[in-house]
Amino acid sequence: MSYDVGEPIAAPPGSPDYFRELDSRVFDPRVLRLTARPDGRPFSRFVDFDSLRGKRVLEVGCGSGFAVQLFAEAGAETTARDLTDWAVETTSARIAAFDLFADVALGDGEHLDLPDASFDLVFSWGVIHHSSDMGQALQELTRVLRPGGTLVLMVYNRRSLFYGVYKALQNLQPLAQRLGFHFEGARTGSVEGLIVRHFTIRELQAMLVGAGLVDIRIQPYGQDSELLPLPRKVRVPVTDAVPRRWKDWTLDRVGHQLAVTAHKRPAS
Repeated sequence: MSYDVGEPIAAPPGSPDYFRELDSRVFDPRVLRLTARPDGRPFSRFVDFDSLRGKRVLEVGCGSGFAVQLFAEAGAETTARDLTDWAVETTSARIAAFDLFADVALGDGEHLDLPDASFDLVFSWGVIHHSSDMGQALQELTRVLRPGGTLVLMVYNRRSLFYGVYKALQNLQPLAQRLGFHFEGARTGSVEGLIVRHFTIRELQAMLVGAGLVDIRIQPYGQDSELLPLPRKVRVPVTDAVPRRWKDWTLDRVGHQLAVTAHKRPAS
């Protein structure tokens, strides 16, 4: 994830104000609204934060540490692993800035340096569909989850409103970049090595069952940007004028993300 925030953030890097501004730009209500219950806390539609105090929580692919902060603030014993030095350094700085604690370190989601059955909740949001071996990554997330524990993850939806636009951007991006254009959400200078998988609900369900998960719930959701794939300055005034209930009804059915909650099969 690029965490492209446009204009530089004025607050000192690593300060609480820096992270608040980063979150307001990257994780604004148009992006995470449909992950929240009425209390407005991001991801609370899929994560019961009130039950996490004293529980062991792992996030795989922590990025800027946004969710890690939420888990630590909820009183969880929080662990985070990410492939990149930037994510580890940024998440560590965030945790320190807010006087929280978490075990944050480099780690490969396909080969986690963590013991079996050691977490009550494993969280991985928009990560494992980019892995070189998603089946192996899913097996690892399940391995470190205790029997009866909860897995929460997100991958991309092949039956989404946005999928056709995404494929067009993917195919046209090299030509567009040579002509000097770029698209929001598709700004990389090179796509070499980029892996992005999309799933139908049925395909994802079969993969989760095969990993030993039960009580599976898969909920499409989306972001307002998917409703009108145009530059932000044009799109936002239009999508903000659409009644929220219409946007939410559409995105809850054909949004570009599939949110999963599931449990590891209890030991017999």
